Amino acid sequence: MIRIVFFGTPDFAKIVLEKIYPHVQVLGVFTQPDKPKGRVKKLLSPPVKVFAIEKGIPVFQPEKLRSKEVKDIVKELNPEALVVASYGKIIPEDLLFIPPLGGINVHASILPKYRGAAPIERAILNCEEETGISIMKMDAGLDTGPVYTIKRIPIFPEDDKGTLTVKLANIGAETLLEVLPLIRDGKIIPFPQKDEEATYAPKITKEEEKVDWEDSVKKIWCKIRAFSPEPGAYTLFRGFKLKIYKTSYEFTSLDKSIPNGTIIKMEKEKGIGIKGKDGILWILEVQPESKRKMTFKEFINGYRLNIGELVN
Repeated sequence: MIRIVFFGTPDFAKIVLEKIYPHVQVLGVFTQPDKPKGRVKKLLSPPVKVFAIEKGIPVFQPEKLRSKEVKDIVKELNPEALVVASYGKIIPEDLLFIPPLGGINVHASILPKYRGAAPIERAILNCEEETGISIMKMDAGLDTGPVYTIKRIPIFPEDDKGTLTVKLANIGAETLLEVLPLIRDGKIIPFPQKDEEATYAPKITKEEEKVDWEDSVKKIWCKIRAFSPEPGAYTLFRGFKLKIYKTSYEFTSLDKSIPNGTIIKMEKEKGIGIKGKDGILWILEVQPESKRKMTFKEFINGYRLNIGELVN
């Protein structure tokens, strides 16, 4: 078994770690510190930490990686490789030089597209029809190192951030396990990225979570999928936040005197129809502020919606 130290934090990383765990020797796990969540600010452990503790793997949660202490820990663990999957921070170059195989990154995009922290969300947000996994040899830059291999998959209309995360994490783990022995045995040479074709996937901001009803209905549909199941795209309705999780859309000509964001239809099979710039966005699943998720039928009945009401 190849000896590794694993760096990762969210669900994507946890799935990768879970899948590779029986096939490699995981000497230790580095993950982000526990963070407060929710209105009561309860400290929650990252998914990777939860899994590592279950398996008895040593867990390290430094605030910063650029310290002698972190370097000494990695040296003492003596891995053959550092495996990184959505850790959340750039791994310092001096750590990458410690193991003989260096750092190997499982990145959820077709590099050099979508380098950075949010490749899954950004791909859906931009209405891409294809994405993939890149297994990359790490260097000092942000996802700039040469690539060992790429696996491509389609993004289906029914995919959202949640489903695509699971798909890509599983493919990432499988591909990593295929490639690791080849890297160890010197049977695979990474190829350089074309930097001139690079695009970036920065973290999602709070401002981006709000729906803009002046956008194309297709763009709004993509945004809702990109942020589902969390953090959730939202609009304002009757003064409160209304998160939207599932929608469909249709392009159609509508009366331009009706403001975008107006509820114009309510249909049993289609949902709540809201006017957009170039068509109708059909709302299928929502979550009113401080309430549970509900179907559009529950929302219509519970809140007695009216044709002509505005969301914004």
